[in-house]
Amino acid sequence: MHAGEASRPASKLGLVVSCVVAAAAAAWAQGCASKGSGPPSGGSGGVVAGAGGGAGETGAGGSGPGGAAATGGAGGSVSSGGGGDPGPGTGGAVATGGVTGSGGVGGGVGGSPGVLAPTSLAVRFANAVMTRWPDPKSITLANAWEYNHGIVLRGIEQVYRHTGDARYLAYIQRYADEFVSAAGVVSLPAEHSFDNIQPSVLLPFLYQQTGAAKYRIAADQIRARYDTIPRNADGGFWHKQIYPNQMWLDGAYMALPFLARYGATLGTCGAFCNDTVAQQLLLVGNHVRDPATGLLYHAWDDSAAGAKAPWANAGTGRSPVVWGRAMGWYAMALVDILGDLPASHVSRGDLLGLLTGMASALQATQDPASGLWFQVVDQGARSDDWTETSGTGMLVYALKVAVDRGYIASSYLTVASRGWQALQTKVTTDIAGTPTITGAVQGMGVQVDYAGYINQLPTLSNSPHGLCAILLAASEMEAR
Repeated sequence: MHAGEASRPASKLGLVVSCVVAAAAAAWAQGCASKGSGPPSGGSGGVVAGAGGGAGETGAGGSGPGGAAATGGAGGSVSSGGGGDPGPGTGGAVATGGVTGSGGVGGGVGGSPGVLAPTSLAVRFANAVMTRWPDPKSITLANAWEYNHGIVLRGIEQVYRHTGDARYLAYIQRYADEFVSAAGVVSLPAEHSFDNIQPSVLLPFLYQQTGAAKYRIAADQIRARYDTIPRNADGGFWHKQIYPNQMWLDGAYMALPFLARYGATLGTCGAFCNDTVAQQLLLVGNHVRDPATGLLYHAWDDSAAGAKAPWANAGTGRSPVVWGRAMGWYAMALVDILGDLPASHVSRGDLLGLLTGMASALQATQDPASGLWFQVVDQGARSDDWTETSGTGMLVYALKVAVDRGYIASSYLTVASRGWQALQTKVTTDIAGTPTITGAVQGMGVQVDYAGYINQLPTLSNSPHGLCAILLAASEMEAR
């Protein structure tokens, strides 16, 4: 135990999990060292994603050093599904040739109970990430506590929940430990940006799984930042310090799942966490929602007349385009948060109403030919619109979780399944069997018009957005 790091009162369970993580990390490090620094056999170091348009999302990808993660199965199975984030399960058995497996990790933030097979795309992609980038800091070029890393690790968390494989937990913990000190201090910029909040969703999870108090202390630090985030006149969080009064659908996923998970997991937030996430989701959702279709436009600017962003409608402040990945960000935030929000919460019905309207709109706009969704969701009839992978994967995840939990009608499983079948056509495999996810648009901010969203080609392979989407979608669609 590092200096300054404490733990909860010792328990057999906590010791088992801590030993599991330590064993996994040691085996993994040994495996990487033995492989050297060249690219993994038969694979590539990954494809560098292009830079975003100077706003919002950043499209950092990066080619990491080679080396393979240590092999060996997980000992425990998973009892997943349902809302909330239960504590760690009991220790698993030692897998032959591998490391001690973690036990069942309990219900997850996903909706599908079951276990992922070793041959599933979810497991293969999680393994490929660890092989391509043995150090999770190198998943993207940015060496920071920021969302391009965090969204990929959130996907790997979901694979862990359906496998109990301790290597995945150790990989997530390795990234966190680069930026969370032994005293529980998170290294992140002072200037407000939700891009630097998103990885914090991993902190309550790590506290549960390891019992290390530093993750709880770090989560408390992040929670405190919400008290000083600037707000617009209607009480909405600014997306970033540099975008005053603006709320983006991206921000719903970057900012709010942490707060909901913090409240549900640690139980020290009072009404603030639940009320805040519900208020923020409804505020931006209602301002960007098209009441005629149920689709959501990308963003809303609450600035005064004459001070709005160039993309904002002078009257409503709403942006002009329905972007697929923005819909994906919001839909994933919605289903993850509903899993942590108490059933009795006063805003739950309104949030479910938004989700139901989105599901209907997504069914109506799914490409009948491919099963994917378009970059500009409602303009698929235009010859220059094109289908996009990351938004599709996010929507598949959200629809599947929503069906499994009974948030929306079971008939929407057909919509999710069509999207999943289509998503698999965007996966390529090299001679070694290592998968790559193709067809994801680069990181980008809010655009002024349709052309701004369409002129974003070429798409990327193994970008953080594409990896996040395939990991989450596969975890829920393949768990049995």
